[in-house]
Amino acid sequence: MAHLTQRNGVFNVRFRAAGKYFQKSLKTREQADATAALHGVEQTLHLLKIGKLVIPSGVDAGEYVVSGGTAKEPCPPKATVPSYQDATRAYLKSQEGILADSYISSQRTHLSHLESYLNGKSHSRVDKISADHFESFIENRRGTVDSTTVSRERITLRNFGRWLVAKKYVTESPAEGIPPIPSNGDMPPFRTKAQIEQAIALGKITDLNRQRELWECLFLSPVEIKGLLKLVNKKSARVESFKLHAIPAYTGMRRGEVLRLRWSDVDFNSDCLIAYSRKQSRRQKMTARQVDLHPELRTLLKQWSKSSSGEFVVPGITAGQELDCDRANRWFWQPLRGSSWCLDTGRNWFTIGFHTYRHSFASNMAAAGVDARVIDAYMGHRTEAMRRRYLHLFPSDRKAAISSFSLQ
Repeated sequence: MAHLTQRNGVFNVRFRAAGKYFQKSLKTREQADATAALHGVEQTLHLLKIGKLVIPSGVDAGEYVVSGGTAKEPCPPKATVPSYQDATRAYLKSQEGILADSYISSQRTHLSHLESYLNGKSHSRVDKISADHFESFIENRRGTVDSTTVSRERITLRNFGRWLVAKKYVTESPAEGIPPIPSNGDMPPFRTKAQIEQAIALGKITDLNRQRELWECLFLSPVEIKGLLKLVNKKSARVESFKLHAIPAYTGMRRGEVLRLRWSDVDFNSDCLIAYSRKQSRRQKMTARQVDLHPELRTLLKQWSKSSSGEFVVPGITAGQELDCDRANRWFWQPLRGSSWCLDTGRNWFTIGFHTYRHSFASNMAAAGVDARVIDAYMGHRTEAMRRRYLHLFPSDRKAAISSFSLQ
């Protein structure tokens, strides 16, 4: 016997032949067409049962039945299917040189979350991880983290699923059926350290995951950043750690832009630098924007340039190569371990990240009355949604832009 099933509106037929169970797509959404195809499958199965038809050697039994006994071509050799863990490593490797390192790092985090959710199943062949696993993971995440984060995880899973199909590890992507994630509306506005600590205390929030969500909205005042930079400078095991904090603090640059920064992008004569960004949606295309040098950052860059021998301002381990994101994260967090800025050292959970300095840069200039258009130019903002996160900080008076605050 055979019967119909439906996934994402497309009809499949399930049946048993040659001692195996098969599920084959009928490639139709029409009930009448699917019913007709079902009758054809049942007829073929009957002819096989009474010996009127015989599946030729080397021909896939499922294809033979669905074709009505006409399939003649032998099956192509099936690709060796890796485990989920091996498949994710291969997928991420395949994205190098195509997507920005920062986006690959985000995808690695998303796939790692799914691996943790799968627990022991992550050692299984990736074709044994079903659509139900993917969908239940996303549903579980919707109950614990912000919808924006879940939406990004969904995109990663869909890209990963399509890659699995392209590699012939699976016939259908297990992530295609995950529905879009409804937005919770605008992202929450930035908050001060005191506001976040008060919200945690008043709400009696003990769950670290929930606390991390609140700290994602942190922006620091110039006085707080001054103290943080002093702590980092004192506890850093290498000067690169301090650079990874100081540069975004004075410029609002993203992590990838900091790692991409070359000495040739720094113009001491014009007191500016060029930040290059490669966004995921643009693939290989780079965008550039000019950021004026804060006088204090100019002094630091001058000092660093005297002892620098490579082309990158924050050099990688290998001479002439960009510092990779994973090592950059370790160097960034190293001086914060054991401090009040650390939530859980074992999990690398901290109350601040590269984005904190970016939030703070925009928020402090907004609070100082700098024109939103100037902030947008520094930050590379293009949407009203980005702008609204710090818009509430604008006072009525306007002051100078890049020299509006001091971190020393």
